[in-house]
Amino acid sequence: MICTRIAALIRSASLVFRSALLIALAQAAIFAQADAGIVDMSNPGSGGKNTIEGHIYYPSGHKLDKRLRVEISSVPGARASTLTTDNGTFLFQRLREGTYNLTINAGPEYELVNETVQITDQGTRVRSGQVITVQIQLQPKSTVGTRPEAINAEFAGVPRAAREDYLKALAAARTGNHKKALEELEKAISLYPEFALALNEMGTQFLQLNQLDKAVESFQSAIKFAPDAFLPRLNYGYMLLQERKYVEAESELRRALEKNESSVLAHLYRARVLIKMQRGDEAETELHRALALGGDEANMAHRYLGALYIERGEKERAVGELETYLRLMPNAPDAGQIREIIKEMRNK
Repeated sequence: MICTRIAALIRSASLVFRSALLIALAQAAIFAQADAGIVDMSNPGSGGKNTIEGHIYYPSGHKLDKRLRVEISSVPGARASTLTTDNGTFLFQRLREGTYNLTINAGPEYELVNETVQITDQGTRVRSGQVITVQIQLQPKSTVGTRPEAINAEFAGVPRAAREDYLKALAAARTGNHKKALEELEKAISLYPEFALALNEMGTQFLQLNQLDKAVESFQSAIKFAPDAFLPRLNYGYMLLQERKYVEAESELRRALEKNESSVLAHLYRARVLIKMQRGDEAETELHRALALGGDEANMAHRYLGALYIERGEKERAVGELETYLRLMPNAPDAGQIREIIKEMRNK
């Protein structure tokens, strides 16, 4: 009975995350309360009820496709840090009133980011605190006589008019206007048919509108013109997983990981495929790789590991993983169901 219920959990499992670049099936990211916030920066600067939520973009306006470390410091001098998700979202929780500085080192090709955030409490009547949203756009380092756009390899060979239409599409997508975004993307692609970034973004917009066939076609076109790009292959692999084409999905996700071994999502997606293919040992390896990378998105790995251990009859290991999942994500949509499964297992 328990195995049946856990198997159903695996079948229905879906990751919830923010993404304009990646899959974009949902707009809300899940953050673990245990390690996403600042618990004890300093006595006067922690234990509050406010949150800083940030989103990091490339100079093109596109969200990140890798993880960066974000450091936060308060005026008294206390410091802490966290890793972004794969698509550049980060969260600091339980902050008191005060001035905070965010620092991001995105690599030698970008300027160091220093962003100041001021939090002012709004009185005792506001019990839940504030969520301060910060949008950060990386700036390329430029040398004398070098145009900034020439540094940005994302737009190499793309005509200026096509780039402008693409950026308009991203702006429309951020406001939830998917129809407008698609119109601008179509303009960009008509000017430059090999515009892989635009084709990938078109796929995510079709996903938002539940036009799955068109989404698949867009991702396939993006891969055709940019076979070494990570994001289109990750997205296409996920689509194949959703279509239950597990052999093809495993191949695409494995190739995506060859391009970006540090993607938690890619490890999680491939683990889900391997579970479906009854390759549990390999799935377990992928899940442990996701956990080793860390960050909030990796917490879902504990849920999948719990399911795997139940299938193997390893009850104590299964309970341990599921309890860890609940500790890190106490408000997860399936938390109640997981608690019932743990209760049943302990009563046997």
